[in-house]
Amino acid sequence: MILSSIFGFANVTVAYDQMGYASIIWYIFAALVFFLPSGLMFAEYGSAFSEQKGGIYSWLKNSIGDRLAFIGTFIWLAGWVIWMISVAIKVWISLSNIFF
Repeated sequence: MILSSIFGFANVTVAYDQMGYASIIWYIFAALVFFLPSGLMFAEYGSAFSEQKGGIYSWLKNSIGDRLAFIGTFIWLAGWVIWMISVAIKVWISLSNIFF
């Protein structure tokens, strides 16, 4: 979920069109700059709350409280659903251009 939302697979064709193969270098750079710190952050949360079940809601509940945990989790998941719908349209357009 995080990989596809940060990298934006629908933007790969735009990046290639604008920069060519140089876009690969920027995708690798973005992976290092984003995924290394966020991976360390998620690992810290996972080890700090290893006895909890439920992922991001449990992390937020134990960090900032029940109400804000619900709001944060709702915003995270609602934004993801809206993003999935908007990206699905771009992906199908790119695939149809490849095959037809």
